[in-house]
Amino acid sequence: MAQCQGRTRKGEQCKRDAGEGSAFCSIHLDQAVRAPKAKEAAEWDRDSVVKAAVGFALVGAILFFGFRR
Repeated sequence: MAQCQGRTRKGEQCKRDAGEGSAFCSIHLDQAVRAPKAKEAAEWDRDSVVKAAVGFALVGAILFFGFRR
């Protein structure tokens, strides 16, 4: 069996064996759900960034012009 890829509260790698068909032990299964894939963590989605920027700009404009009255 492979070693669990989970991290303890101290930040150290877990020393337990991983479960069958998983990279994590039963204690650290929640980290498997939260763990981002390497490609997703390193790459920004251009469409999402543009949508967020436009959204913030619109909210800023609404707040700016709303308080000026």
